[in-house]
Amino acid sequence: MARTACLARAVLGMSLAVRVAASGPACAGECDADVALLQVKSPLPEARSMAAISVHDQAESLQEDEGANLDPLAYRSGMQAAGGGSALHLSLLLDDHSSTCETVFLTTLLSTRDDPQRHVAIQPNFTYIEAYFRSIMSLPGGRAKAVILYDSLPEDMPRKYTPADGTVSFVKVDISGIDPLMGLNDLRYQLFEDQVKKHPEWDTIFMTDSRDVVVLHNPCVIVERQPEKMFVGSQLDSLKPRWWFNESFHAMGGKYLKWYEAQPDHTQVKLSAGIMGGKRELVLKSLAALNSALMDPELEVRKKGHQVVINMAAFNYVFHGEFEQAHVTGFPLHSKWNEWENRTDVYFWHH
Repeated sequence: MARTACLARAVLGMSLAVRVAASGPACAGECDADVALLQVKSPLPEARSMAAISVHDQAESLQEDEGANLDPLAYRSGMQAAGGGSALHLSLLLDDHSSTCETVFLTTLLSTRDDPQRHVAIQPNFTYIEAYFRSIMSLPGGRAKAVILYDSLPEDMPRKYTPADGTVSFVKVDISGIDPLMGLNDLRYQLFEDQVKKHPEWDTIFMTDSRDVVVLHNPCVIVERQPEKMFVGSQLDSLKPRWWFNESFHAMGGKYLKWYEAQPDHTQVKLSAGIMGGKRELVLKSLAALNSALMDPELEVRKKGHQVVINMAAFNYVFHGEFEQAHVTGFPLHSKWNEWENRTDVYFWHH
């Protein structure tokens, strides 16, 4: 866990360059090899005001905060309200109830093709999306709608779980006309782009995973503060060197592989495609860039007739390339991926 502790020291600061390799004993050894310089971008003024505090103190104060150990759904339903919470959590709650902006959330529940990670088709049932569904329905202050794109569900499921006020809706899509080589996580961006274009009234839009993302607060608040930015997920390790990314970029080949090979080691955080959002114009621009890469006929993997499962590589290519100066990631946008933090002082809980 030393590597995680080392990287956790860099959780706050607006475009703050943190030399974690020199920050103490916990960063010795594998941390020195993993991250020499990590840039962490934080969208909130509260986070920027903390930049003068040492990174170590910031990370430890976040880890020790009593609000960071509460179950998000239970907290919001009042079951643990007496347990208190962080100052930032309370600030986010006030924003939830006082702001007037709205967010549309898009996600997918696709089951007519095999999940490329599990090599089997998912079982299209409510359990798969229950945590996500509950989080949208109980979002403080309302002003949020979720659209779940599906290709095949039990007939009664959309009817049963569509509330009268339209907070959650189910939209059936046909993926049979999309390149059969494309994995589900790759083709979803075409579905997202099609839906956004059909709804010019949507202003702030977030696209997320449905199985491992819980929405804790309305992210339109931070988007309003930085409307010129895209807001994306990330993980604790670096983009390069990583054997998995190396294989993915070799599968893409051409200009994509050249770009990856030109990136210096240990300088960029690995972005996660599980969270992506912002203002409509930027969302459409980034979706167009992603789909251009994912549907490129010159991809090596496509020319060889192999399955196209390169969405994470394409995501990092787009947001560390064209959108490098126009994206925000990390705390307080989302929790640390796969760390099961159960904190309430972030907009998205990504586990």
